Amino acid sequence: MKKLTLLLTTLLLLSQACNKIDTTQELFRTIGEVEVTPYDPEYAKTVIQKIYVEEFTGHRCVYCPAGARELKDIMAEDPAIILTAIHCSSLADPLSTPPFDRNYKTPMGNIIEYDFNIKGLPKATINRMEVKTNEWGFDRNKWRSVIAGIDRKNVKAGIQLQCHVDEGTQEIAASVAVTIIKDLPNPVQICLVLQQDAFISGQVDNGVPIPDYEHNHVLRAGLNGNYGTKLTPNGLVNTHYKYATTCKIAYGNSFPYSNLPIEISNCSIVAYLIDMVTKEVVQVEQFEL
Repeated sequence: MKKLTLLLTTLLLLSQACNKIDTTQELFRTIGEVEVTPYDPEYAKTVIQKIYVEEFTGHRCVYCPAGARELKDIMAEDPAIILTAIHCSSLADPLSTPPFDRNYKTPMGNIIEYDFNIKGLPKATINRMEVKTNEWGFDRNKWRSVIAGIDRKNVKAGIQLQCHVDEGTQEIAASVAVTIIKDLPNPVQICLVLQQDAFISGQVDNGVPIPDYEHNHVLRAGLNGNYGTKLTPNGLVNTHYKYATTCKIAYGNSFPYSNLPIEISNCSIVAYLIDMVTKEVVQVEQFEL
């Protein structure tokens, strides 16, 4: 028992040291100390493998609404899928007049589009698995079969997510705990993002302009960087331990590129664990605000 206590104390101090020595200014603002504890085997038995889909879209993309409808149908059949819509490319650039004057693009989305070599819309990454060398965007006709082929029994980690909104300070605090169920040999990082539903504005649908189209799952901002933050100094985590921390984001001010207001009742926080060598998403969870 003393050895276990000493190990946990050492891991906790190392995790805290990580936050102190990291030079990323955003980290100091958004992530709390990392608490390390043994995992709960009963909880581990309840964890299901969820699938993270990033839909790359734009309001002047002719075939993107068909892609959105396809994903809506897939999600209705499979509640374990979590979706983020990333508006990107020149097809998402705002025009000067309605109904295409809204800007749903984000700096984070632009970086992900570039880093994952997204060519043409609509495309989707699925757990950020490679389609082929240096290409991650699956075509619409592949989405259903790729999702169906993922092994749901190979659960390597679980994510528990709780969020609190302080309307006075206009701040969202997201408490996230990552339980490592199976060995993860590569460094990992936990990434949290804010997204929003029910934006009403223009969209081209198969060549027809729709002025009152509903845009959902729209990426608004990252809470802790484009690819998240480490849970330990070197990113390596131990099997059968739980790593817990808290991230915060202020939503009162406009985010880059956008003056669209945050409607908390339409928002959610998504947390996903990234293998930093393969780039794949190990697990994902969502909390509706």
